[in-house]
Amino acid sequence: MKNTLELYKLRRKLLKKGQVLIVPVVATALFIGIMYSMAPIGVTSSFLLSAAFLYFVCVFISMTLNGKEDDVFEETLMMHCERPLNYYVSREMLLITQCFGYALILTVFPAVLFLLRGSMFIRPMGIADVILGGLYIFFSGLCGMATGDFFHPRFLQRRKDGILGAIMVSVLAICKEGLTTYLMPLAILNFVLPPFLDGFKLVGSSDIFELRGMVLIFLHMTVYAVVVVCLKVWALEKRRFRY
Repeated sequence: MKNTLELYKLRRKLLKKGQVLIVPVVATALFIGIMYSMAPIGVTSSFLLSAAFLYFVCVFISMTLNGKEDDVFEETLMMHCERPLNYYVSREMLLITQCFGYALILTVFPAVLFLLRGSMFIRPMGIADVILGGLYIFFSGLCGMATGDFFHPRFLQRRKDGILGAIMVSVLAICKEGLTTYLMPLAILNFVLPPFLDGFKLVGSSDIFELRGMVLIFLHMTVYAVVVVCLKVWALEKRRFRY
């Protein structure tokens, strides 16, 4: 565990020096400024839109970090690892903490805004809304992290192929409801694609988070993220280095 934490701290320092977070920070500030400049705002829609936004932010962060991990970088970090697993765990810890930080900002901001200017929302915001909405944002970010994480340079050496792959998965996730309605066998897409938009279907026009449905979505998101990350780690261990 100590070795993993040391690797995590090293990765965090490299992240700060690499200026990877400039684009996500600016994009988050613009998103918050634009979305909350309009009133009245739906309580659930504010969290659902933030979750979709964080999904794409985490895809970007994960793929940007992937692009910086060449063979020399990986072999250097591997030399500091007591076990190969520590290398991968430290990387996922870095992504999870980044995801949590952005999710916290996107959750706290509307809650504080409601306390200051409750009239901006179409109904009162309760504690359950903040908790369920915040968890939905966080788990949506995890889905984005896992999606971007999977398109590693060791799988797809050309960066544009990885970008196209992530875009294709995200577009299919957006369109899956229409596709499954048109062709029932495509219902399999509900199990293999990131469920970061399932909350929109659950909430509909009710502007209410239904507890049981949200918990099921959280479980689906968790399983998706864990399975994709485990598949990536297994595949990378099979193909340790590109050259």
